[in-house]
This record gives sequence, C-alpha cells and structure tokens, in this order.
Amino acid sequence: MKSTERLALSAIRLAAADHGDMVTYFLDERRGDLMESMDLIGKGIEDTAKARMMLVELRSFRREMYSDLGLIDQDGNQVAYVGDFPLENKNYRDSEWYRKTLETGYNVSDIYLGLRGVPHLNVSVAKAIGDRRWVLRATLRPGALRRLAEKVNIGDSGEAYIINSDNRLQTSRRSGGDIFESDGYSYPPQSGRVMTFSGTVNGEEYIFASTSLNSDRWRLIVRQKRAEAFSPSSSALYLILAILVCGGSVLVLLAVFASNRVYDMLTRQADTVCALEAQFIRAAKLAELGEMSAGFAHEINNPLQIMKSDLALLEILLQEEMDKYGESPNYSEIEEINRQLKIQIDRCAGITREILNFGRPRKPELERINLVEYLPKVANLVEKKAELEGIRLIFDVDKRTPAVMADQGLLQQVMVNLLNNAIHAVVEEHGSEGGEVVVASSVTADGNALVKVADNGIGIHAEDMERVFIPFYSTKKNRNGTGLGLSVCHSIIDTLGGRLSVESERHKGAAFSIVLPGIK
Repeated sequence: MKSTERLALSAIRLAAADHGDMVTYFLDERRGDLMESMDLIGKGIEDTAKARMMLVELRSFRREMYSDLGLIDQDGNQVAYVGDFPLENKNYRDSEWYRKTLETGYNVSDIYLGLRGVPHLNVSVAKAIGDRRWVLRATLRPGALRRLAEKVNIGDSGEAYIINSDNRLQTSRRSGGDIFESDGYSYPPQSGRVMTFSGTVNGEEYIFASTSLNSDRWRLIVRQKRAEAFSPSSSALYLILAILVCGGSVLVLLAVFASNRVYDMLTRQADTVCALEAQFIRAAKLAELGEMSAGFAHEINNPLQIMKSDLALLEILLQEEMDKYGESPNYSEIEEINRQLKIQIDRCAGITREILNFGRPRKPELERINLVEYLPKVANLVEKKAELEGIRLIFDVDKRTPAVMADQGLLQQVMVNLLNNAIHAVVEEHGSEGGEVVVASSVTADGNALVKVADNGIGIHAEDMERVFIPFYSTKKNRNGTGLGLSVCHSIIDTLGGRLSVESERHKGAAFSIVLPGIK
C-alpha cells in the first residue's frame, strides 16, 4: 500500500518538476532574445530608425511568439515601437513593470488585458548603453505558456495550471477555471523546489505537487484525484479484505494468490515509473541538444545581421559612387557579387531560423506545394551525406504527381528523417558500396499524391514492424536512435490528413509510403 502511494506521489512530483523546468527555459529564452537584440543595437540605440528596424527583424523572426515590441528610454518614453496599437511615444515612467525592470534588470508580468482586450503578458529587460539605461519590452502571446502547462497528462483527472501570488489563474484549467479567475483554494506556502501535499476541492480529495516559477511570483500546480492516483492501492486493499472474510481451508490459497497478484501489480507499476523516468531523462538530453543548437543559431545570427546591415550600406555607397563618377566597367560584376552575398546571407538566416523553430509546437501553415519541384530540392539536403557514404540517390518523380496542401517545414522534416533513416540502413547493410536510396512519387487511382522513400538496406525485423511508429522505440543498432523520429513523422502526416506506412523485408530493404490528399 505504502509503496503504490509513494509511486503515485513520485509521478506527480516528477511531472511538476519537469514542466516547471520547461516554463523556466521558455522564459529564459525570451530574455535571451531581448538581450541579444539590445547588444545588436548597441551604441546606435539613439538612432530610432535603426532601433525600429531591429525590432521589426526580431518580431518577424519570432512572429508566433511576440505580438509587439517597444524600446523605452530612461525617462519612460517609448521611442521605437513595432505592433498593432498606437503606443509610439507612450510614457511608462509610472508603470510598476517599468520600475521593476529598471531595479532588477529583468521582469515578467502577470497576464492582463490592457488595451488589447485579450490576455497577454510582457517580458522586459534593462541595459546600460553609454551613459543611459534602456528598456526593451516584448508582449508575448499567452498561447505558448498555456500549451506548456496543458502538456501534463496523468490519468483522466490529472491537470496542471499556473497561478500568481494572488492565487489568480495565469493559464486556464481543464476541470474549470479561466485566466484571471481566483483559484479559491488555500495552498500551503511553497517549501523547497518541489513540494507535494493533499487537500479537498468541492468535496473531492486531491493530491498536489507545486514548484515556484518567475522568481517565486508564480506557482505551477499539478493535481490529480486521490482515488484515481491510489486506485491500485484500493484494489489491493479490497482483495486483502476479501481474503480475511473467506477464512477456512481456502484462506492460505487465497493469501498466496492475492500476494502474487499484489506483487505483480506493484512490479508492473514500478516498471512503468522507471520507464517514464528513463523517457524523461532521454527527453531532457534532447532538450539540452536543442538548447545548444539554439545557442549556436543565435551566435551565427549576430554576425549575419551585421553583414546584412553592411551590405545595405555597401549598396548605398556603390550607388553614390556611380552617381558621382558614372558607371564603372566592373560595376555589373560588383553588383552580382553583392546580390550573391545577400542570397547566401538570407539562406544562412533561413537555416538558423529553421534550427530555432524545430520542435516548437505550432499550427501547420498549409500552402500549395508542387511535389514535382519540391521533392528533389528536399532530397538535395542529404545528397552530400549520401555521396560521402557511397550511396546512389535515385529520383523517380512522375510529372503527373498532383500538388498537395501541406506545411513545407513539417513535410521537409518528415522527408529528411526518412532519408536519413534510409542512409543509416544502407550503410549498416552494404558499407560504402552498393547502396541505393530511391525517392519516387506518383498519383494514386483516387487522385491522391503518393511519395515513397525506398532503400536496399538492412530492413526491419518482422516482429518490429508493428512497433516502428511507437514513441521511444528504436530499431537502430545498439539503440543509438532516440526512437522519436518515425513517431513524430507519423504524427505530422496524420496532422496533414495523410497516411504513413512501411513495407520491409530483412536484408532486402524498406519502403516508407506517404499518401497525401491531392489538389488540382
């Protein structure tokens, strides 16, 4: 009994710690965005036109995250603003968030309505540049914070939500309760990083876990009905009571049977919790890798922005020289070099943007995609890798393949993952000679688009075929894979209204087929 209760409390405590870390990382990343923008503006911060251009760049780069941005001087005047409201030159000198930002250098507000009439929150940073202090403020869309809390999934009654110091909800609650509403429950003071406790809500017993967020101004609460959390314990108790009632000659037999049942139940539950903890550890490693990638992307972005600004200045200087001295014989060549530099800088910026956006939950942005042109471009992303491994990359794209409505980034993620898996399987079977990967497309009998990625690699065991799309299940040698790639691909294709399937024979290869609704 005590063991199963400890396991239930451990699961809810682990959920609170993990999702608390996710929210903290999300807020720290927003702070990093704003500080990097302040560093880029630098001593030219007095130039409001330049400052506003940097804000436009940041907003377009993080459009799914920021609704508006503003640069505020030490007198509280908003000297540069990018957004949908008439807030240029607004003074924030008497605003509480502005004073806190100047005092501490960083502030995250509670969610409020303001001029917009919709829930939102602000993240702001302060930095001394020259002999003055400046504040950069961003308005966040609340959906991203809400999604982080709603990811908790513990049974039917388990849920997570964020409250502020006044016990007002900062995210909606699945069982009832909208943003801004008072929670109504009297929580004990936070003790330690994560704490667990129990209580009664509307006559129902709950177990709780909580952790502090936003410099102790918020708390993430995870709760679950006690009856559901401890149901294995209750089942064991009822079984033992039945044994006591039976008595007589069957008492020993029932006791042995019940003990075995309880032991098996506890063993299975312990195994489940251990597997869950292992998955959390693996997910944490992936998050660290993503954080490193995001850091690299940010570092690359800084010189790219400087190069982009210098190229714009170079264009102006070239035009001035041409107006002054006339067109030089080398002007067209210089102009072509300048154009190519812009193309390559934009390409690098696009790559860093994809790194930063990768894995972030977002609604698919559907657009018409011509697969005849799109598939070779995507396959070219792994062409060099295939060439280095001695693999022949073959295209068999039928020009009659219909266009589809899909998200280019998500579809690219699926194709690159399937191609990388194919390359890995071919190398395992053939080494550096004799490997082939085929990218083919055609039209089905009912007018849909069929895309295939086939290889002559190691293939998949028959017993693994039913489990290849299960999260954290990997068929790769020595379990070098994360077990997430095919699961994510299956989820993406399902979201796009299509189907992902696989056919394979051991030591002869595998073929993954994607069917997407075709359009004219």
